[in-house]
Amino acid sequence: MFKEFFYIFLIIIIHELGHLIAAKYYKWNFNKISLYPFGGCCKFEEKINRPIKEELIILIMGPVFQILLFLIIIFINKYGFISYRNFLIFKNYHYTLLIFNLMPIYPLDGGRILNNLLCYILPYKKSNRIIIFISLILILIFMYFYKDLNFLLMSILLICEIFIFFKKQNFLFNKLLLERFLNAFSFKKTKIINKKDNIYKDKKHVIYYKNQYITEKQYLKDRFGGLK
Repeated sequence: MFKEFFYIFLIIIIHELGHLIAAKYYKWNFNKISLYPFGGCCKFEEKINRPIKEELIILIMGPVFQILLFLIIIFINKYGFISYRNFLIFKNYHYTLLIFNLMPIYPLDGGRILNNLLCYILPYKKSNRIIIFISLILILIFMYFYKDLNFLLMSILLICEIFIFFKKQNFLFNKLLLERFLNAFSFKKTKIINKKDNIYKDKKHVIYYKNQYITEKQYLKDRFGGLK
C-alpha cells in the first residue's frame, strides 16, 4: 500500500501548502499542520476579527493547489511518465479527498467556507450555530446511507471536532469582543443591533444596551473597561 499512501500524503501536503502560502501572504500566524484520515488541517493562532475575505481565500487555496497538482499529473500521464494504472489510482484519491473536503461540514474546508459566507449576512454566533446544525445533520444522513467502517470512524472524528467547536462558542464570542476592545480594527460597514449577541464579524455596531443605543466602543469599554 506504499504507493497509495504516497499519493494520499502528496495530495494532502500540497493541499495544505495552498492554505499555508495564502496565509503567509496575509501574514497570518501559523501554528502547525494536523493530519487526519480524511485530510489535513492548518492551525493558525490568529485573531477572529481578521477580514472574512482573507480567510475565504486561505480556505479556497487548498483545493486550488490540489487541482493544480492534478493538472500536473494529467500532463505527466499524457506524456507517459507514469503508468495509466497509477494515474487512475491518483485520480480516484484526488476526487475522493477533494469532494469529501468540500462538503459543508465543520471542520472541513467546505464547512469553514460556508461558515464564513454566512458571516457576511448573519451575526457571528448565529453563523456558528447554523454550521454546527448543518454539519451534524449531514453526518447523520451520510452515516445512515453509507454503513462503512472507515466512514463511520471518520464521522465519529468529525462529530468530536464539532462538539469541541460547540463547547467553545462562548469563549470564541468573548474572544471576538475582547479583540475589538484591545485592538483598533477598521470596519467599513456599521450595523444597528438590538442585542449584543447579534454582533457581526465584519462590521462595527450601534448597540441597544441598558435602554439606549450606544456605540460598540462604548459597549466594549463598559464590558472590559477594567482590563486596561
